[in-house]
Parts: sequence; C-alpha cells; structure tokens
Amino acid sequence: MLDLRQLDLNLLLAFDAIYQQRSVTRAAEVMCLSQPAMSNALRRLRELCGDPLFIKSRLGVTPTLVAHRLADYVRAALESLRDGLRMIPAARQNNPLLRISCLDCLQPVLLDALLESPHADWQVRYFQPRRRDALQDLASGKLDILIDLDQPLAGLAGLHKQALPADHYVFAYGAALKEPPRTLQAYLEQPQIQVSSRRDGLSPVDLQLGLKGLRRNVAMSTQSTLAAKLIADRQPFGISLPSRVASVLGLQHVPLPLDEPVELKLALYIESRYRFERSREEAMHCLLRALGEPRALQALVRRA
Repeated sequence: MLDLRQLDLNLLLAFDAIYQQRSVTRAAEVMCLSQPAMSNALRRLRELCGDPLFIKSRLGVTPTLVAHRLADYVRAALESLRDGLRMIPAARQNNPLLRISCLDCLQPVLLDALLESPHADWQVRYFQPRRRDALQDLASGKLDILIDLDQPLAGLAGLHKQALPADHYVFAYGAALKEPPRTLQAYLEQPQIQVSSRRDGLSPVDLQLGLKGLRRNVAMSTQSTLAAKLIADRQPFGISLPSRVASVLGLQHVPLPLDEPVELKLALYIESRYRFERSREEAMHCLLRALGEPRALQALVRRA
C-alpha cells in the first residue's frame, strides 16, 4: 500500500500536468521545469504507484488504466487544496509584476483602469506574442493575464476564460477632421488609419466590408493606437476603433454608416490550476470593471 508520507505534493502536480497535456515536454513547460526534472518526477511516480502510468505514443504519452482511475482523485485533491489556500488572507506583494498580453488598441483602456486603482503600484509589462503562442505562454506562466479574441480552449487544461461584453466599432476622428462621414460611400472614401500588429492583417470592419465586396480607403497603417491618435489630431484621417478605446483616447466618434454594427468579442484568460496570487486577482477586478463586466471575476474564480 502506498504510504502518503512518501508522497511529495509536487509529484501530484506533475502527474496532473502530464495527464492534462499528454506530453512530458509540454507538462514541463506548464510547470516551469526542465524536461529532465519532469521525467524524474514521472519515474518517482511510477515507483510509488507500481505502474507505468504513461506510455510513449506517436503524439506524446498515453495514460494507462491506473492513470485514468487516479486522475479524477488527484484533480479533486488539488482543487480542494487550492480552495483552502484562497481562504488564507495572504499578504499583498509590494510592486508586483503583472505581465499582460492584449490587443494594442485596448492598452489605453487597461492602463487607465490600473492607474486609477487603489493598488496602482503594479509593474505592468505588456507583451504581444503571436496569437498561436499566447495561450501556451499563459499556460506555461510566461503571462499572467491574456485578453484576446474569444476562442475555444480545446486541449489547454488549466486555462479558464471569461467572455467579456461585446464592444462595437465606431468611426473615430481627431481635431484635424471637421466633419465625419455620414454615408457609406463617404466612409469608404474617407482616408483612414489602420491599427494592426500584423503586417497585412484585416480588422473585423474590413472582414464585414469584404463580405459585401467593399473596401475602405486605408491611407496608412500603424501598430500603435496612440500613434494613430496623434496623427488624427494633425491630419484629416479617421480611425475605425472599438468605442471604449475611442472614448479613453478622447477622440470624437460616430457610429459606422453600416447596416449592422461590427462587434468585437473578447475574453479574459488566466491560468488557475497551479497559481493563485492576490495581486493578480486585484488586477483582474480592475480590468473586468474597465471592460464592463464587474461581476465576472467571481464566476471565473469559481470555475478555476
């Protein structure tokens, strides 16, 4: 019989990570360990359980019957421990580092919310990893919070998301443009600034126009929303932006002259299987309030 005194909590975490990731390499990344360290943890688990637990396969590892039977109990034990730790009034870290990835156009909204918070001493770091890498960076602990387009989380255990209220795009303009376009034709002809982190990426506005065989006049492109704002104050260019962003930047804005509004559907993502940090939860409260969902965090934490 297994003696619990021989069991290291880290081995349970390693088991859970390998079971969820179906790969020793990916499990090591999620746990922020080297692959040899994760392989050593698996060796110790096999000795304790008297079973291979995971067998090499073409795509990684396949759990044995014993591993399948054990998985639910391990997950329940870790969740119970995590719930108990949440009840402890942990001291708040001074000047905590907060690594956030979000669309560039949202940075003014989120920075404004964090600076207005009672806990405005975060060391905020913004990153823009490639979309295909962002969720994996979150799972491996390279990011604290990810705000991105709402997308499925298939195959990424330990990550949870909260869908945010949809925003809609507006035509924003600065002091240099005296009159915004009121008709579709005028909107298409109006020189505009495209804000995109990708070299030739299309915005949701372009995609909706493209379905109708239409195209707007993109006079220039930039990766920075703030740069676009500075240009719009000096040149008679417009910017198609989410309404929250236009408001925070102090730009005048009017609805797009389209038959249907163009929505921006976002979600907030966190890794909650292995981490619980008071400062990160405070930051999420601020961000969710700024993005219009003040009650969302409770639901997000309950599902973690």
